[in-house]
Amino acid sequence: MKYFIIYIFSIALLIGCASSSKKYDKGDYDSAMEISAKKIKKDPGKFEEVDVFNDAYRMAYVKDKAEVERLKAEGNPANWSKIYTIYVRMNRRQELAKTLPPVGIVYEEQDFESEIENAKTKATEYAYAKGVEQLGKNDKLAAREAYSRFVEAKSYITNFRDVDEKIAEAKFKGTTNVFFTIEDKSKVVAPKALMEELQAINVDDLDKDWLNYDNTIDSNRIYHYSIILSMTDILVSPEEMKESIAQESKEIEDGFSYVLDANGNVKKDTLGNDIKIPKYKTIHCAIKRVQQRKTARITGSLNYYDNITNKLMKSEPITSDALFENFYAVANGDLNALSPQSQKDLQTQPVPFPPSPDLIIQAGNVLKGMTKDIIVKNAGYLK
Repeated sequence: MKYFIIYIFSIALLIGCASSSKKYDKGDYDSAMEISAKKIKKDPGKFEEVDVFNDAYRMAYVKDKAEVERLKAEGNPANWSKIYTIYVRMNRRQELAKTLPPVGIVYEEQDFESEIENAKTKATEYAYAKGVEQLGKNDKLAAREAYSRFVEAKSYITNFRDVDEKIAEAKFKGTTNVFFTIEDKSKVVAPKALMEELQAINVDDLDKDWLNYDNTIDSNRIYHYSIILSMTDILVSPEEMKESIAQESKEIEDGFSYVLDANGNVKKDTLGNDIKIPKYKTIHCAIKRVQQRKTARITGSLNYYDNITNKLMKSEPITSDALFENFYAVANGDLNALSPQSQKDLQTQPVPFPPSPDLIIQAGNVLKGMTKDIIVKNAGYLK
């Protein structure tokens, strides 16, 4: 049993060491150092892990130093962001080495902070300059590239020059602005409340990424596209009342009669009681069921216009409905003849038909939701 435990411990030791060595063999020096550092902190006597850490540190340093020298030799200012990233990585390794116990960790301490600051400043200046260059093109797509550059510059130095103003300017110039409005081309005059309801569609919550929607003109913006909800027809059906009448009947007890013998005398049972039999009669009731129905429909189209070319780009038909429907029933006759369902139907009541303008506005509310759904669906259509 003793030898078995020693064997298991030896296997576990080999596996633990192999995990950092395996990362090292694959060239993943940072992962190898992280694994070794954890084990060294836990057990400073793990000298095999110290060796892995030192080897990985040396190889990573040589590799990154050569890469920095190559990038600097190119003389391309675009390389400063890469150089900055490498110096940050080298400094992180050095800080990790400093946290380890003095058990043979070998590294040459260097002042990476000054190199980091220098690279960060140059990377910031380059990103900012490229942003200014793109912004100066007065092009929407170039402004979006400028925005990315300014955001990059801010990620290095938060308060660099006027970077916040430049970000806002690039966002403004790179945004596609869409104006939404409605028009009534129907043969009937739409209720004023309907027009106000539709024009008040909240399009602000449709804004996404580089798309901005407005339903009122902002004189500071250039509108690249217009979306016009054009109503071509508004229909309201007549007030309909469909009636159906059903006759229901039921046989119920209606007193009793005596059973007579051949001589006309009342028969007796074994206890001497008169023998009686129930009498039945059929009762009737007529139930009238009435269906009230009235509808409103708005038809039209959602038209997309390119304001630069004044051309119709796309048109989608749209139809919305509002339905008023009510059922009630009345009865004439003996209510006891009715089935349970018919008696339940009698609990309903007639209600007044809604005024046509109210029903049209209900259809308008449906139209609002449909309109927003179509706009969301076609968002990728606007560049």
